[in-house]
Amino acid sequence: VILLHGWGQSHAFWTELTKQLSKNNSVYALDIPGFGLSQEPQTAWSIKEYATFLHEFVSVLNIEKPILIGHSFGGRIAAVYAANYPTEKLVLYSTSGMTHRLLVRNIERQLVNVLRFVFPISIYRFHSSIFKPSSYKNDIIVNRRRAKTMLAIYQNLSGLEQIYLNITVPTLLIYGKRDYIVSEAVGKSIHQLINNSQLVILQKSTHFGHIEEMRKFYSILEKFLKDSSL
Repeated sequence: VILLHGWGQSHAFWTELTKQLSKNNSVYALDIPGFGLSQEPQTAWSIKEYATFLHEFVSVLNIEKPILIGHSFGGRIAAVYAANYPTEKLVLYSTSGMTHRLLVRNIERQLVNVLRFVFPISIYRFHSSIFKPSSYKNDIIVNRRRAKTMLAIYQNLSGLEQIYLNITVPTLLIYGKRDYIVSEAVGKSIHQLINNSQLVILQKSTHFGHIEEMRKFYSILEKFLKDSSL
């Protein structure tokens, strides 16, 4: 099982879930390049380049068909990977990638695009804090180069509709009813695009369901990992 955290987070995002999953699985929770304590990419990577990096990581470990669990930004990487490389199962958790709900997002991108050249570190810290739960310490290296590179990567995020159509592995979609970042409507749209998918809405959760409804989240995930049906 490979856990891919979301924007502005680190492997620490998965601490409790890693403990649970490790009882029955080999689990890897890495700091995605540019986040946590990892080195940032030399250029502004696309999601495809992140997926290529993940494939290299998997190849070095001699993992033939990983189970991928991706949250938000990490889910984008997991989706592109699953559409292009052998994958056992896929879990997309509070993941977006739809282009029909981008008015507010476009305004946000334009604002970030202007300010990232003037106050990159401050903007990166503030922007990343939106996607981070307050319940854990998130070790991270921030400097001007990293901030500018990572904000440029965020600016380049695009829709993944065609990618979702190309996913054929068993897929579990988990979204929060109260999510203020990625709504349940996005989850329903992605569910329509991925044929072999199941959708679960956590009624009491925002963007961080595995923290806010940990027992329910793990119960749903464990059942899916065992037999791919809920």
